[in-house]
Amino acid sequence: MADTKKRPPCVMGFYQTVTRSSGEICGGVLITSHLGRPIEFQCSLPIRPNATQQTLYGTTLMPFIKGELIAEALFDKLSAKPDILFVTDPECVAEGIWGEIAVVCFAEFPNGQEQQITRNEKGFVSTSLTAVFQKMQPKLKEYLPESASLQEPLIRVEQALDEAMGQAA
Repeated sequence: MADTKKRPPCVMGFYQTVTRSSGEICGGVLITSHLGRPIEFQCSLPIRPNATQQTLYGTTLMPFIKGELIAEALFDKLSAKPDILFVTDPECVAEGIWGEIAVVCFAEFPNGQEQQITRNEKGFVSTSLTAVFQKMQPKLKEYLPESASLQEPLIRVEQALDEAMGQAA
């Protein structure tokens, strides 16, 4: 029997991390259609850096955990790779982890360029992926409903992670 599920014309990813008061960090990625309907959700197990890691990594610890360790594990688990990925934390973005997928950050992103993402939203795109993002823009304009918020699914990811981490406690 042939697979009747078709890939939507625009597949979007939303990657978010949460940090608990205990210091545990968990990440999740929600893959949706252009209509915001879930296709896939993956989350990591909580990670708690120890004192030695905190000393050795210093200020690079959080970008390493969020942008490389968790992100790469989640990317590898995904069966539906997104056309574009959205994040709110610049520490979640590490060059090369998401391959040739344009990553848009809704916070100030060092060495990035502010882009008009939708009619109502602006974000930063890594300069190395600006061309990839520019190729993706026509798809967003064509398929994304005018009323859509690209930041709302990030809230859903955060809520799902809070729920998952609460159940794990």
